[in-house]
Amino acid sequence: MRFAGVRRAVLVIATIGFAALLNAQARGADDKKDPLREELLKLNSVTGDDAQLEKLRSLVKDKEKAKKLVTEAGKMLKEAKGKENPFNFNGGIMIARLAHFNKQYEVAEPFYEFLVEAATKLKSGSKMVQAYKGLIDLYWDNKKYALVSETCQKYLDDMGTEEYEQEKPFILERLVQSTAKEGKFDEALKLSDTLIELDKGGWYFIQLKGWVLREQGKLPAAIEAYTNSLEKLDANKRLKPETKDMIKDRTQYILTGLHVDNKEIDKAAKHLQALIKRNPDNPTYKNDLGFIWCDNDMNLAESEKLIKDAIDLDKKEKEKLKKEGKLDEVKANAAYLDSLGWVLFKQKKYKEALVPLKEAAADDDDGSHLEIWDHLADCHMALGQKKEAIAAWEKALKHEDLSKRDGERRRKVSEKLKKARAE
Repeated sequence: MRFAGVRRAVLVIATIGFAALLNAQARGADDKKDPLREELLKLNSVTGDDAQLEKLRSLVKDKEKAKKLVTEAGKMLKEAKGKENPFNFNGGIMIARLAHFNKQYEVAEPFYEFLVEAATKLKSGSKMVQAYKGLIDLYWDNKKYALVSETCQKYLDDMGTEEYEQEKPFILERLVQSTAKEGKFDEALKLSDTLIELDKGGWYFIQLKGWVLREQGKLPAAIEAYTNSLEKLDANKRLKPETKDMIKDRTQYILTGLHVDNKEIDKAAKHLQALIKRNPDNPTYKNDLGFIWCDNDMNLAESEKLIKDAIDLDKKEKEKLKKEGKLDEVKANAAYLDSLGWVLFKQKKYKEALVPLKEAAADDDDGSHLEIWDHLADCHMALGQKKEAIAAWEKALKHEDLSKRDGERRRKVSEKLKKARAE
C-alpha cells in the first residue's frame, strides 16, 4: 500500500509525458502544414547559383510575402537554437540574401553568422567566401564599420582553400575602406601605401588610396591618385583591351564626381564628353552631363536634350531586357526623371517640371532620396504651393544621407523649411 501513491504519481507523470509527446507531435505536424514554413524549407533543395538567383527574383516580386517569409525564417532559426538547424547552406544563403535585400538586418545577421560557421565546418572555400562576403556587405550596408573591420580581419587571419585565399586581396581592400569609415585615415593610408608598394607598377591599390583620400575630404590628392592610376592602366600590358577600356571608363567616371565635388565643372564635363563619345548608347553618362550642366546653370537647352536621350536609351534597354525575360517591369529611372524635372525647373518651366519630379519622388525603390524631394519642394514653392513644398521638405529630411553632398543639402533643406514655415 505504501507504494500505491508512488505508482499513481508515476502513472500521472507518464500520462502527462505521453500527452506532452502528442502535443509536440501535433505542433510538429502543424509546422509542416504551415504554408510559409513549407515554402521556406523547400529552399534547401534549390541548388546552383542560377537557380537560386531565379528563385530569389520570384520571391522579391511580392514584397509583403517576402517580408513575412523572412520574419518566419527568423523565428525558425531562433527555435532551432541548440538544436538541429532546419536550414542547410542552400536555404540559409537564400534567406540571408532575401533578408538583406529587404533590409531586415535583424534576421539577415544571424543567418550569415550561421552560414559562416556552417561553411567553416564543411571546409568549403566557395561557401566560406559567400558567407563571409555576405556578412561583410551586410555590416557595410548597415554602417557597422567596426564590425566590417573585425570580420575582414577574421577572414584574413584564417587559412583556407585556394578559392578562399584568392579572395583575400578584395577583403583587404574592404578592410582599408572600413578603417577609413571609422575615421582612422592614417592607418588606412598606411595600409594602402603598403599595398601599392607590394604591387609595384599596379593601378588597383592606387585607386584604393584615392578612395580613402576622397573619404578624408582631400579632393585634389584623390584626383591626383585616380589620374595616376589611369597612367598605370595605359602602361599595363596584361589586361585585355576591352577590360582595360572598361576600367578606364569607370575611373574617368569616378574622376567626374571628384571634379564636381571640387567645383571643377568644366573638367567634370570634359570627362563625361569623352565617355559619351566612346559610349554613345550609355544613358548614365548623358544624364550626368545634362544634370551637372543644368545644376550649375550651364547649357540648359543641350542639357535637356541629353537628359531626354538618356531616358529614351534607358527605356529601350529595359524593354530589351523584358523581352529577354530578365526584367519584369519597364519603368522610367527615377534619377533621370529628377534630372528632367530639374532642367525644366532651371528654365522656369515649373508646371512641366512638376510632372517628372512627382513621378521620380513616387518611385518607392529609387525615389527615396533627399535631393529628389528637395527638387520637388522647390518646384512646388515656385508654383506658389507652399503647403505642398513644406510637406515635400519634411519628407526629404526623413531620408538617409547617401553621400557627403547630402549632408550639406540637408542643412540647406532645413533652412528652407524653417523659412517657409515662418512666412
